[in-house]
Amino acid sequence: MSEEKKIRMFTISTCSHCKAAKRFLREHGVEFEFTDVDLLPRDEKRNILKEVEKYNPRRSYPTILIGDTVIVGFKEERIKAALELDKTGAATAAGEASEQEDADITRFYEALKKAQEAKGYFFNKDKGRTFELLKALLVNKERYGYMACPCRLAVKDRERDKDIICPCVYREPDVAEFGSCYCNLYVSKEWNENAAPHAYVPERRPPEKTRGDT
Repeated sequence: MSEEKKIRMFTISTCSHCKAAKRFLREHGVEFEFTDVDLLPRDEKRNILKEVEKYNPRRSYPTILIGDTVIVGFKEERIKAALELDKTGAATAAGEASEQEDADITRFYEALKKAQEAKGYFFNKDKGRTFELLKALLVNKERYGYMACPCRLAVKDRERDKDIICPCVYREPDVAEFGSCYCNLYVSKEWNENAAPHAYVPERRPPEKTRGDT
């Protein structure tokens, strides 16, 4: 790939949007570099976050650099345009369609499904995507002690991260406006039935909150 089209991504290891972007590029045979920011040592993370902020002041993920073009989030059409890709063999934002749904995840899914549907929130009908996100929540519970949003960078401080403990405080306004939460985990019934547009959900978390992760 030419230097002008060199691709670099700043990602989070548990983020479904980041995983979808990686899959998309791999399925198109596109070479890219990526940094999972959440897995970096503290000092290295601080330096990388300063770099991310130059391109994306909100420091949301994925932040994708294609040559001089900056794309925030997995926006398939913009990536295609930047790379001059045709529409064949396209990946989607859906999670891996794995059938290895172990008993613990299945029980977790059923318990949350019952509790959240009673409140009017539904799991994404793409079960592969849903299970991928639920597994990521359990990774974060082990990592931080609480189920931080898989698509946002947590700091291992419950008080500072309390707004992004799933279901995050942004779920209600996101689902009300877009039919889906930021991760596409919780959605409205209309969204699942394709009666509502599947627009990309922008980051609603205030920028000052994202700067607490250094």
